[in-house]
Amino acid sequence: MDLVGHLLQLKKIFIGLVQYGFPAIALILSYLSYRDSRKANRLRERLHEVEERLKKYELEEKEKEREEATRACVEARIYNVARHNFRMKIWNSGKATAYNVDFEIAEEYRGYVRREMVPYEFLDPGKSFEEYVMVHSGTPNKFIVTTTWTDKQGESYSKEQIVTI
Repeated sequence: MDLVGHLLQLKKIFIGLVQYGFPAIALILSYLSYRDSRKANRLRERLHEVEERLKKYELEEKEKEREEATRACVEARIYNVARHNFRMKIWNSGKATAYNVDFEIAEEYRGYVRREMVPYEFLDPGKSFEEYVMVHSGTPNKFIVTTTWTDKQGESYSKEQIVTI
């Protein structure tokens, strides 16, 4: 009977394990699976948000590049041609044609730069024109030049910069 008693005891343990142990293990495994799936969903949502921000940033960059490709930028600079012979070069560094190109200088410096070429009707990208600059002992070393132009649609632009002699 000793052997039969052990077998009965073993049977009771096995039945208890099947009735309570396996469901408990299944419940624990279900909880762990649920927790892992929530972590994966949160990670997937964060990844989706990052992808959306990256797409938005790329779209903004492409829009900015396209806008810059259709915009003119007129700049000015003074350079020395020969001894006591200076010129102010005005050029279009943008990628679109600039129309009605002009420049302004403060009233006290107007006598130093001739205005023979302005208003320049249109200035293609990479093209330039020059104005004579009078330099003598009283000429300032630097002054502000404001270039102005319009685009194809008639919208006005300006750029203010310091030029040096």
